[in-house]
Amino acid sequence: MLLMLALSRVTTSHPFITAADLMEANQLCSMDSKANIVHGLSVLEICLIIAMKHLNDIYEEEPFNFQMVYNEFQKFVQRKAHSVYNFEKPVVMKAFEHLQQLELIRPVERTSVNAQREYQLMKLLLDNTQIMNALQKYPNCPTDVRQWATSSLSWL
Repeated sequence: MLLMLALSRVTTSHPFITAADLMEANQLCSMDSKANIVHGLSVLEICLIIAMKHLNDIYEEEPFNFQMVYNEFQKFVQRKAHSVYNFEKPVVMKAFEHLQQLELIRPVERTSVNAQREYQLMKLLLDNTQIMNALQKYPNCPTDVRQWATSSLSWL
């Protein structure tokens, strides 16, 4: 794969593979597609992922639902961010659903017609390393959000 990517750079004006071609091919191979998706998210969506990360840490990878994520996010807003990230619940739900559409979270089981969306059990499809790496590269990530991501269980 690595060599194929490097070979694809060969042209008449660039007839040989260079070390730079191999390095670029290596970077392309090692890129994490989910982490790249995180770079395009809104700050609210990033906050929801951080809330899910904390829930995973607290409950040892047990499934969560929207209401749990919303409550964790509200703790952050009340303790740290004040009104800067104070979104209406339907807006937060829409951001949560967008994360599901992007396949960063997924339902644990099939949705029944009668189930309330905010109580459907979900699983985060990013691990802590992917989240932290993506946050390091996230453009203009607010400091309080970055600090919340690196904090441990002190938000309880």
